[in-house]
Amino acid sequence: MDYDNFIPGNLKPALLPLWDMRDLLRWYRVNLCEADIRDPRGHRVRFLPENFVHLIKLTTKLGKEPKNASIALEEIERGRIRLVAGRFDIQRASELSWIRPLATNPWRIVANWQALGRGDEAYIRNFGTAEMPIYRILVCEVLGTMRQAVTVFPRERISAKELGKVLWP
Repeated sequence: MDYDNFIPGNLKPALLPLWDMRDLLRWYRVNLCEADIRDPRGHRVRFLPENFVHLIKLTTKLGKEPKNASIALEEIERGRIRLVAGRFDIQRASELSWIRPLATNPWRIVANWQALGRGDEAYIRNFGTAEMPIYRILVCEVLGTMRQAVTVFPRERISAKELGKVLWP
């Protein structure tokens, strides 16, 4: 076993039920936007309501991300935007519950390696085992002592390139 990759209690959090878009948005606001989330260095990790659209990869009928996230949130609250297969990423939406442990108990925090990507730091956590890794990456912008979430995504493996500049531990 690779003990460098092992985190005690490394069980995956429960997936969120995907029955109603309004409930999912409420969960996101209460558990991520309104929560005081701190990374292991003591930096607050902040989530903006408008980022919900990007985090679940919500798309319009034309397959594009809505141009105005605030209006999309209002439409969700009114029940006009619903959970429709193909219009959001099922995996990313159901795994919103994984973001908090990813931010508060990462395996590593590294400089963002994506040349064209937005954000400065990438939080890495393996929710699986060394033999069967389930990596998730949370990318954040650095705003002084605050970190603002930009995106989250799965990753099959983590290479030396991604670990090039380790910021923590």
